[in-house]
Amino acid sequence: MTVLLALTFLLLLMTMIVFKKSSLYMITGTFMNLGLFILLLFLISRGYSVYGTACFIFLGITIVTLFYINDINQKTLAAFICVVGFLCFFSATTIPLIQVLKTHGFPVEELDELQMMDFTVSVPFSKLNFAIILMSFSGAVIDSSMAVSSSTYEIYQLTKPLVWKELLNSSLTVVQEIVSTTVNTLLFAFLGSSLGLIIWMQDLEYTLIEWINSQALAGELLISVLTCLAAIIILPITSLVASYIFFHPKFFSKRSSM
Repeated sequence: MTVLLALTFLLLLMTMIVFKKSSLYMITGTFMNLGLFILLLFLISRGYSVYGTACFIFLGITIVTLFYINDINQKTLAAFICVVGFLCFFSATTIPLIQVLKTHGFPVEELDELQMMDFTVSVPFSKLNFAIILMSFSGAVIDSSMAVSSSTYEIYQLTKPLVWKELLNSSLTVVQEIVSTTVNTLLFAFLGSSLGLIIWMQDLEYTLIEWINSQALAGELLISVLTCLAAIIILPITSLVASYIFFHPKFFSKRSSM
């Protein structure tokens, strides 16, 4: 516990040194997002809809990260539109996918450790898996969308004579450079978090078929693959939306005057 507090203090200190005044919003925003996650656990334990609660908390985290930490401007508004659109797409496609793959629930490898516990819980694990996956890649989706939106905005500010198609092509060039690093980061994050499980399965001398059909590994791999797909999908969408919004600055003024 002492080490954890020391590392937390070091993180806060380095944040204040590097980001100065804006560090206040970053630090408080981080704790607000943590509070939203705790609220998610509380609401689910009280019997609220898992799907609705997870989407509500995801939107809350998005609002805090984009508008509270990064302020309200064209860049954050473009990113917010893309994240909300992606949330609708994710909800429509992932819920049936989870039902088909059936990776939810406790894997066989963990049953021995959990045999003394009561398995009669009121929350369906298929719904809980949706919340787990959504929270897992919330940071990757928001971060990727904001990165492309900011890059597109800087391109537009430095090269305003560009036509819309040229701005879009320049933005997509940035997307192509971001995709590879994003996928590698997420892939090695999965490998690092699952390293203990992989070594354990290796010690148990699992065959290739057992590796492929292992629920524990399949569940972790599903989260990793969906997170990578989410980052890949949100990047070109943000590029398209941001290019249109920045090239048509009257978009928001017209909306606000209505």
